[in-house]
Amino acid sequence: MKKSVAVLGLGKFGSSVARALTKGGAEVLAVDKNEDLVREIADEVTCTVCVDVSDKEMMNNIGLEGMDAVVIATAEHLDASVMALMIVKEIGVPYVLVKADGTLKGEILKRVGADEVVYPEEEMGARIANNLLGGSMTDLFDLSADTSIVKVPARKEWINRSLADINFRGKYNVNVIAIEGNAGVDGAPDPTQPINEQDNLVLIGKKRDLARFRK
Repeated sequence: MKKSVAVLGLGKFGSSVARALTKGGAEVLAVDKNEDLVREIADEVTCTVCVDVSDKEMMNNIGLEGMDAVVIATAEHLDASVMALMIVKEIGVPYVLVKADGTLKGEILKRVGADEVVYPEEEMGARIANNLLGGSMTDLFDLSADTSIVKVPARKEWINRSLADINFRGKYNVNVIAIEGNAGVDGAPDPTQPINEQDNLVLIGKKRDLARFRK
């Protein structure tokens, strides 16, 4: 069964999330009070509505009660985000993710009831800094505050050895979820196949455990 998600606010972040959700198979309701932004994304999502997300009467009539989740992407206007969050929670949406552009605003949104708060600009800045300072390791994305997925090139001590032989879980406390080689990306790598010199390994684990691969 497809998930249904409403995205409130169609700036760069909101429209990007809406498009990605649609490509991922979700039914997406995109909402903004700016008619141009709504018109721009209309052909790329399931449905669009042009309303002010802080207008309780209008928000109660656009079908949010049937959503599995709502993304509130109006970070530049805290008052609008707070109002939208309160309205959505009152309607009964089970999961609400809110974008914030600062930790203070994020704390306010959490207190109002946000299930999750994200800081896209801060997280992207940190990821870029980590990639620049982290040698060969590349941060792909964070799954949570303490869990990430990264990509690292094969180390000398791994070459011509198999995943089973190295035992990444036991030795490093991380899991290998894919291997990128000359033939492309293998999302279900054979644990008995030897690692090649040109391979890149995609790892998932706690940030504290992944940090060792920056050296």
